[in-house]
Amino acid sequence: MQESIVLVSRGIFLITNILLLYIFLTPRRPLWFQVTAFSVTWITIYFLRGILQTIIPDPFLLGYMVGSLYMVPCALIFKETMNAKLFVFFMIFSLSQFTFLIFLFLEQLLFNHYVGGLVLAGLLLEAASLPLIKKYVSPYAGNMIAIIDQRNFVFTCFPLLSFVLLAFYGVQRTYLLSNFIPLVVNTLLILFTYYLVATAIYQTMRNQQAEKQLALQHEHYRNLNDSINAMKIMRHDLRHHLVTCLEFLVKKDSAAAEIYLGQLCNHYDDISLPKVCSNQIADALISYYLKAAQEQGIIVNTNLHLPGNLGIDDQDLCVILGNCLENAVEACSKMPPDQLRFIDIKTTIAKNHLVIKIANSFCGSVIRQDDGFVSSKHGNDHGIGLASVKALTSKYHGYCSMYCEQQVFKVAVSLKLPETVANRAHSVFLELK
Repeated sequence: MQESIVLVSRGIFLITNILLLYIFLTPRRPLWFQVTAFSVTWITIYFLRGILQTIIPDPFLLGYMVGSLYMVPCALIFKETMNAKLFVFFMIFSLSQFTFLIFLFLEQLLFNHYVGGLVLAGLLLEAASLPLIKKYVSPYAGNMIAIIDQRNFVFTCFPLLSFVLLAFYGVQRTYLLSNFIPLVVNTLLILFTYYLVATAIYQTMRNQQAEKQLALQHEHYRNLNDSINAMKIMRHDLRHHLVTCLEFLVKKDSAAAEIYLGQLCNHYDDISLPKVCSNQIADALISYYLKAAQEQGIIVNTNLHLPGNLGIDDQDLCVILGNCLENAVEACSKMPPDQLRFIDIKTTIAKNHLVIKIANSFCGSVIRQDDGFVSSKHGNDHGIGLASVKALTSKYHGYCSMYCEQQVFKVAVSLKLPETVANRAHSVFLELK
């Protein structure tokens, strides 16, 4: 009976950890490859147990060591960098071992020997928590993993160290009761350190977003200052322009006056910096990409309703708009000059949600990955921005839809607004119509 419980516990432990890998990481291999990789690893571990059990008599430590071989299929199957895969793998392995050790202690405390039933219950409890982890933890973990993806090896070291630390308790399994207090203290310290690591990663992400937002604002204010200076010069020169036009009219040369006024209007259009919406952050960001698109001959159509106080974090709004617009401008810039290049931007507030719709032309070639798309940026950065957009839509209980239609790429993002903000914004919108 006890052997059956042990086998079932091992199976639940393995399946739960594999499912956790799929929650936090993104597979890049076909299904047959994934099944084959995990099956070959399982068979290898099964035979290694039989070979090494005479050398390593402690079954806990033996299982702990051979279990680390699952890092091989993890490295082959998932698309993230090795830093991110190491971080996630050893984090999952360590936290699962915490669960095992705590319930093992409770079982020894209650029964004074290993039975297996309580450990099995603990593993079942961990497995039952998978839907909650996917719903509430996965969206926030996506951004953290994206930061680790950027070759930040320092964040990878901690899960590896905690993995090694827990191996010590595997050796001391016989004396687990006498070592329970150090185990609990170390467990709490490791969990607290995980919290610090998560906080550091989150702060790194926020700093990167803030730097990007600040750079865009500086660019916007520089353009605004240039526009103001140009307007001052134009106002100073206005008398000369009027004298010139008057002279053309006196000489009855209306054609020359018309040409001169047309050139003057075009010059004014070039130096003016239109205000696209009431939201300061969105206005700076959209104006920046609007100018970048126009410089490349891309037609931009806007229909924006973005009030100042949306109840959405400025940096989150910056990430969503910035990533979508950056990808749209990049996609249009890769099209041949003789083809129509355009970007349509529309925002509205409906049913307590801010809805952002962006459509852009593209060359017809997209990179599909699993259940979505990734941008065509070079290096390891492709897909990170769109992953951030999806994570933030989950944060605000919204949705993110991306699809292609006749060489037009469309993105629709919905973000839930606080009810008071949504009602106020909708009433202002009705007044302006």
